[in-house]
Amino acid sequence: MRVARGDLHMRNPVSAWTAAALVLAGSLYVTAQEPRPQPPPGGRGGPPSGLQQPRVNAGANDKPGVDPVAAAEGKKIWALECITCHGTNARGTDNGPNLVRSLVVLRDRFGSALGPFLKRGHKMQSGRSSALLSDDQVLMLAHFLRDRVNDTLRGSSEFEVKNILTGDAKAGEAYFNTEGKCTTCHSVSADLRGYAGKYEPVDIQQRFLFPRNATPGGGRGRGRAGGGAAPSPATAITVTVTPPNGEPVSGVLLQLDDFTVSLRDASGWFRTFTRTPALKVTKTDPLAAHRALLETITDKNMHDVVAYLETLK
Repeated sequence: MRVARGDLHMRNPVSAWTAAALVLAGSLYVTAQEPRPQPPPGGRGGPPSGLQQPRVNAGANDKPGVDPVAAAEGKKIWALECITCHGTNARGTDNGPNLVRSLVVLRDRFGSALGPFLKRGHKMQSGRSSALLSDDQVLMLAHFLRDRVNDTLRGSSEFEVKNILTGDAKAGEAYFNTEGKCTTCHSVSADLRGYAGKYEPVDIQQRFLFPRNATPGGGRGRGRAGGGAAPSPATAITVTVTPPNGEPVSGVLLQLDDFTVSLRDASGWFRTFTRTPALKVTKTDPLAAHRALLETITDKNMHDVVAYLETLK
């Protein structure tokens, strides 16, 4: 039976589309059966998720960031392999150096310097060679050590004021009234009345030991004593200069050395005198007793007195 040419042209497109659909369906089926690649494990025993590998090409211009999770894992390795010689905070012991100051650690960026050093072989406290540490372990140690370096920086939580009220208030009261001779100038019923209600414990300690550096007016809630403010008239060091053939000049001491003495008089004028054997200089320091106390007071005395002053509310 002959098939008309027109019929052949109409049937061929249908067959082609059918074949294409079958091929596509088959390829989709095969793709669906292929297993998807799984990410490396990041749980126990493995590196933290997203942790970079040690970078041999990192340099000083790379910001030495810290991954908290990696640093925490590095701390575990540190406790097992390094803590005996280098200490809890990597600041050294009698058996090993301070690594916070190590140039290898300071120059390290994500294992760039620490990695090659450890790979050369360094005996660890377990007796194993550091060359056996994996790249992940090296990088976690690098994050831990960078975290310890950061602890030395201003603003680190390592240096936030902790509870300093560790002394014995009764012993502090006894020292205040006897050996410390504090009652020579102070009275708990006068200038120190309600003292603890005005200042935080850290401010009380600062004002007790270094009253000249304490910020006037600072009170509870500030959290830390400041410095740099001009001393109040009551605590300012004054000086009287008497020339061999002139009237005495008195004022607030600004500078005193072997060559000159400078002061600001009551009218606000600045005066400077060249020191000579004939020039008489008399200095008066209202806080001299506090300065002398630093030569004799012990840590226990200090904490005891602060504990006592904290009771004056």
